[in-house]
Amino acid sequence: MKKITLLVIAFLLVGAYAITTKQDYDLKENSEDRRGFLKDFSGWIVNLGKNTKEIADVAKEQDWLPDDEDFEERKDNDSVK
Repeated sequence: MKKITLLVIAFLLVGAYAITTKQDYDLKENSEDRRGFLKDFSGWIVNLGKNTKEIADVAKEQDWLPDDEDFEERKDNDSVK
């Protein structure tokens, strides 16, 4: 669980760094840049959540189990004893 937490934190930090460098924000000196960063970062997090939900919905709709015919075909295979 600790590794997953570290990976999520690292992912968020890399995203924050990418937003900061792409927009050329000066977070130490300029309060407008801090507000802009928070707006961009929170928007990125919201979009990340929406995309994750969409992917989970598509994965949920997939037929992950084999058909009954496929199962019977493998079951009747005489080569495996």
